[in-house]
Amino acid sequence: MRIVIDTNVAVSGLLWDGPPNQILKWVQGGTLTLLACEETVAELKRVIQYKRFSKRLATLKVSSLEVFAYYSNLVFFVPTPDQIPDEIVEDPFDNVFLALASENGSRLIVSSDNHLLELKSYNNIWIVTPSEACQVIERLVHTV
Repeated sequence: MRIVIDTNVAVSGLLWDGPPNQILKWVQGGTLTLLACEETVAELKRVIQYKRFSKRLATLKVSSLEVFAYYSNLVFFVPTPDQIPDEIVEDPFDNVFLALASENGSRLIVSSDNHLLELKSYNNIWIVTPSEACQVIERLVHTV
């Protein structure tokens, strides 16, 4: 199953345990395909270098560049979407996640961002929290 995760979910999954981390484990194990494009990966690279994450990175004994490299090897790169909708005005970058999922056959957008979550779906793609995504994926994995 192809999925898209927003930057906050990616950072949480890379640096802490919990549902976002479980999603990345499923990606690593081949249960899921995580879609990304240059823009979404560039945003992660920028965010992971924020000072507020430096203590956590030090605790994990990894650099932001190592985390970025790991993530870059985990995702399936697709071209940047041609058409970016203007669905979310408050945070226009969130529209990239909508376009990425829509143009590449994603079944889920996993987010902790209220701008995305308020939509609930976009072009028949569910927009869910990491916890909800884990429940959906667990059900799908056990029914296959």
